[in-house]
Amino acid sequence: MREHAAQTNDACPARTRLRAAALLSAACLFWAGNFVLGRAAAGEVPPVGLAFWRWAMAGAVLAPFAAQSLWASRAELWRHRGLFAALGLFGVASFNSLTYLALGYTEAINAALTNSLIPVAIIVAAFLLDAERPRGVQVAGLVLSLTGVAVIVARGDVTALAALRVNSGDLIMLVAVIAWGLYTVLLRRVPAGLRAALGPMGLLAATIMFGLPIIGLTHALELLLGGIAMPVDGVSLALVAYTALFASIASYLCWNGGVALIGPAAAGPFLHLMPPFSALLAVPLLGERVLPYHGVGLALIVAGVALAGRRGGARR
Repeated sequence: MREHAAQTNDACPARTRLRAAALLSAACLFWAGNFVLGRAAAGEVPPVGLAFWRWAMAGAVLAPFAAQSLWASRAELWRHRGLFAALGLFGVASFNSLTYLALGYTEAINAALTNSLIPVAIIVAAFLLDAERPRGVQVAGLVLSLTGVAVIVARGDVTALAALRVNSGDLIMLVAVIAWGLYTVLLRRVPAGLRAALGPMGLLAATIMFGLPIIGLTHALELLLGGIAMPVDGVSLALVAYTALFASIASYLCWNGGVALIGPAAAGPFLHLMPPFSALLAVPLLGERVLPYHGVGLALIVAGVALAGRRGGARR
């Protein structure tokens, strides 16, 4: 039966891969748009406030579709409340707030390039949380990718690293990437039965439900410390709507659908579409420039992630 399944899968690989490629590319395009819009809105909207209203709208849209599964799983959700609070903290509150905060100090292209380090951040998080020891080739990939990030952070100027004259936005984005790595590894701890009962929309809604109070309190602190209030106008509403509907719900569903078709290992490299997508949007819309150090940094990150993702050699 396994041979038959394999033959069936091999019968139409091109069609399956094309569908997966379309879904994964759409997710990366939506996320790239989020970087560009976040950069465009920097200084005009509060970073934590944008993240709060983004997820509040996303949660409201998901509620009618996920309410039944959430209610049916309420006892299990409460039993695993610590896990979901951590998922909400790292996946909803920290990553998005830090991303919008970083975009106030660095270019959308730089942020998207640093975001390419996520696969390596997952390896580090797996080691810290689950004691998964990386293989030598993964360590080499980690070092190579970190070199690429260093090139981006230093903007191609090695003396900037020596003098520690780095852009704070790039460093904040690096912290956001670490938060996403922790979120991804913790996501594996959701029991299979609970994951099946919730479904994709229910799982996302549960994460939002636990993360929204955290980000709400952070937004209140942002306002108390003198941060600007969220403007109430058409532009701000359109910004929140895009980030909620496309950068949150649509991208999540597209990404999960693509991963289900070809697996996480094959899907991971699609994250490297974000820098070119961000450049295509940022150059005409924001007037940003693609400079040589962008290409050098991206090449090192892609090479490092590809190396870290290789399977062990002739281990039998």
